[in-house]
Amino acid sequence: MARTTRKKPLRTGYTTGTCAAAAAKGAVLTLLGHSQKEVPISLPLGETATIPLHERWSENGMPHCTVIKDGGDDPDVTHGAVIGAFINTIPSKKQRRGGSLPVIIKGGTGVGLVTKPGLSVKEGEAAINPIPRKMIRRAIREAFAQDPSFALSLKKVEVTLFVPEGQKLAKKTLNPRLGILGGISILGTTGIVKPFSHQAYRVTICCALDIATAARGRKIVLSSGGMSERFARSQFPRLKEEAFIQMGDFVGYALNQSLKKGFNTISIAAFMGKLSKIAAGSTYTHARSFPIDIALLVSLGKGLNLPGSLLHKISRSITTRGILEILLKHRAYQLIDALCQQAVNLSLIH
Repeated sequence: MARTTRKKPLRTGYTTGTCAAAAAKGAVLTLLGHSQKEVPISLPLGETATIPLHERWSENGMPHCTVIKDGGDDPDVTHGAVIGAFINTIPSKKQRRGGSLPVIIKGGTGVGLVTKPGLSVKEGEAAINPIPRKMIRRAIREAFAQDPSFALSLKKVEVTLFVPEGQKLAKKTLNPRLGILGGISILGTTGIVKPFSHQAYRVTICCALDIATAARGRKIVLSSGGMSERFARSQFPRLKEEAFIQMGDFVGYALNQSLKKGFNTISIAAFMGKLSKIAAGSTYTHARSFPIDIALLVSLGKGLNLPGSLLHKISRSITTRGILEILLKHRAYQLIDALCQQAVNLSLIH
């Protein structure tokens, strides 16, 4: 009898944002005299992650804490990097009456500085994205909740993030090209790194398609990740849970397998960056394998007779997020429609 081997499930990891939140929480707990070796971190989609702390110490009267970033089975350049935080408390002249403790977040050594517009962080600020900022503030306030009287004696708290090897690591990322200088970015939308760029994820896609087939649905929605799937679920509330499949970066593979299995209605949910790559002919949309084609968007705009001044703004943008903001500001929705149609056309070819 033939022996079957069961593949191990792919191991998820944690984003730089989750690690930064854990380091910040660990620093506060050090300040408060606690010595646990791991901390719970609240993730954006309602889950909780338990993150091990690496080192804790005080320097110049400020508590420091570091975390080793674990990328799971999808290791990127930041896998194994040390991500740290130190806390500076600003006392209040009189006790606060309550409310959320003000938390100021700063970037230190190895955290990039944004020098160009079009990103989710304003020019001149540390490259710490909005969702990680929320996670860090929440983690710090959760830690201070263990000593409410001390928290009420503070006017505000300043947390500075640092990545000792950040400047070196950033050279292996797209940060210099995006105008993020001096270090890496603190990123993450769900707090979890799923191994989408790992070849073994294809097995997961096939399994999910088999489950959808067993559920006897003929319509599926392929999404690039958790956030796009959440949006898709809001648009297709009547579809069964089995119909929603996260394809990660494997667009071409997921489409081919979906057609082979007989699905007759296939929708794709993706953010504009991934969508523009599909429209440019990419069947694999990982950030490092296929750069964004700004020229394609300009070409589509010319075909729609958009004003030259608008096309010039698009051509100067460094990210699709920046382009999307421009299009929404000028209500040039027809270019978004054209991009979607181009993606559909090329998806049919593949």
